[in-house]
Amino acid sequence: MKISVQQYARSLYDSVVGKTDKEAKLVCRNFVALLGRTRELNKAAEIMNIFTELWNKEHGELSAELISARELGASTRETVIAYLQEKTGAKKVMLAENIDKKLIGGFVLKYDNKVVDGSLKTSLAQLKNKISN
Repeated sequence: MKISVQQYARSLYDSVVGKTDKEAKLVCRNFVALLGRTRELNKAAEIMNIFTELWNKEHGELSAELISARELGASTRETVIAYLQEKTGAKKVMLAENIDKKLIGGFVLKYDNKVVDGSLKTSLAQLKNKISN
């Protein structure tokens, strides 16, 4: 029976929660050894992504990515964080900011497998589609 990456991630989470740092490191070391024995080390990155999502959700944390055409100011960053906290109920938001000049203007916000696309590039493409149809 194959074990899914979700099952692996949940098992790892359940195994480390409530453990000391030393105990958690041992659990992780044993987990990696298990993946090696079962020839599933190629799943490690995906397992860790799901594990991180589980950990963050259980601890009221949210990882998000904000992609914009230019660097945004502190007040805009705080507005985005407040929006995410309101939408998700997260106590803490870890916001990674990236710049993509191809967006022309606006932003793309990615969180919880959701994408909020407020980019000028997408708006122009949608307008083009409406006009051509």
